[in-house]
Formats: sequence, C-alpha cells, structure tokens
Amino acid sequence: MARNLRFFLTLCAALVLLWAFSGERIVDWAFELPLPDALMDPLLTAVFWGEDLKAALGLPDLFGALRDTLHRLAGL
Repeated sequence: MARNLRFFLTLCAALVLLWAFSGERIVDWAFELPLPDALMDPLLTAVFWGEDLKAALGLPDLFGALRDTLHRLAGL
C-alpha cells in the first residue's frame, strides 16, 4: 500500500512539474476534453488559475524550447 501511495504521489508531482514547464499545452488539452459542463467549468477554472500562477512565477517554457531546438536540428 505504501508503494502505491508513493507511486501515486510521485506521478502527481511529475505531472505538476511537466505542466509547470510545458507552456500553453495544458490549456489546449483542457479545451479538447469531451466533458459535461458540470466538470468542464471547474476544470477550466483550475487550469486558468494555474496558468495565472505560472505566469506570476515567471517559469520558462522548457517544452517549447526543446521542441524548437529539435525542429531546428531536424531542419523542420
């Protein structure tokens, strides 16, 4: 049970870190979800709150920088 909890907490932390450095991808993902309005409104509120927090912290868009570097190296 403790291993499952540790795995779950590590997964959640990794997802938060991935989101924090992934640019605008989370907003695009949230808008594409086929959820009923009762779930979509709180989800979008949380996403926009998180995006505002991320902008206030001034975190860089590492995902976008990596993508641009890979595209440049591949000649795309």
